[in-house]
Amino acid sequence: MSGRDDLRNAAGHAGVPALDAQLIRLYWCMRLGIGVIWLWTAYVSWFIFPHSQSVDWLRRIGIAGHADSAFAMLCVLDLLMGILSCVFASALLWWIQLLVVAGYSVVIAILLPEFLFHPFGPIIKNLAVLCCLAFLGIVERRRSL
Repeated sequence: MSGRDDLRNAAGHAGVPALDAQLIRLYWCMRLGIGVIWLWTAYVSWFIFPHSQSVDWLRRIGIAGHADSAFAMLCVLDLLMGILSCVFASALLWWIQLLVVAGYSVVIAILLPEFLFHPFGPIIKNLAVLCCLAFLGIVERRRSL
């Protein structure tokens, strides 16, 4: 079967168990990969990166009075998203994560534009993360039907 036939069958035609198995593996790779991103972010933010720098960024985006508390809550949110990604999947979880990542990205791009133009592309790479989260949300919704 040609690659073109695989694509046609993936669009809704039956009889492609090999492609289904590949999509299941892709689902698990994305699911665990997203979980690791959240867990790593929580760990690095809390234990490695200077809190003062993170809190300063929060103040720069307008969270002045409670920046320390907001920083702690955002680290807990990252940890929670990572754990949930690895052990409890639902379409709602993926769509919430998509909104969180999109929200973070827009706020940072507007209020901390140096990250938008950073040579390592920490914000622009979120486009790929958003695509992964959309894929996971779609797959999870179809699995629950």
